[in-house]
Amino acid sequence: MRRFFAGLLVVVGLSACAQTNPPVQVLPEITFVHLPQITLDVAAIDVINQSKPSAEGRDVSHQYPTSPSKAINNWARDRLVAGGTSGVAQVVILEATALEQKLPKATGVKGIFTNDQSEKYITTANVRIEVMDSNGTVKAYSAAETNRTITLAEDLSLLDREKAWFDMVEKMMADFNEAMDSSVKTHLPVLK
Repeated sequence: MRRFFAGLLVVVGLSACAQTNPPVQVLPEITFVHLPQITLDVAAIDVINQSKPSAEGRDVSHQYPTSPSKAINNWARDRLVAGGTSGVAQVVILEATALEQKLPKATGVKGIFTNDQSEKYITTANVRIEVMDSNGTVKAYSAAETNRTITLAEDLSLLDREKAWFDMVEKMMADFNEAMDSSVKTHLPVLK
C-alpha cells in the first residue's frame, strides 16, 4: 500500500511539473516595401522621435506586436529615399502612442451575466516631415495625423487582443500612408 501511495505521489508530482507551452501567434511586422518609394531632393533623411506619453490614458505601445512608433519608422525607411546632393529631410514623430482607457463594468448580479467592453484603445500617428537646406533653414514641410479607436471585451484572450492591436495599427498606418503620401507629393521637393 505504501508503494501505491508513493507511486501516486510521484505521478501527481511529475504531472504538476509538466509544463504546457502557451499558444504563440506570430504576426508579421507592418512594412511598406510593397509600395513605390518616394525620392526626395535631399542628401539625407533622419527620423526624430519627439513623442511623449499622454495624460489621456496609459500608453501600452510596448505591448503591441508593432508599436505605432515602430510602424512610422518602418514607413519612413520603406517609402522615403534621399536622391539629392544637399539638404536634409527630418521625419519628426510628434506623437506615436497606443493609449488604454479602462471602461466602467456592470456590477452586482448584472455584472455576473454581462460581458462588458473593458478597455478602450486609441492609437495615434502624428508626423511632420521638414526639408532643410544645408544651413538648417526649413524650406518645406508636410504633415499628417491619423487615429484609430477600438474597445475590447473583458473576456478576450491575449492572442485575440494582440491580433486586434495589430489590425488597429495596420489600418491606422494605411490611413497615415495615404494622407502623408499626398502631403509629401504636394509640399516637398520630390524627384521624378
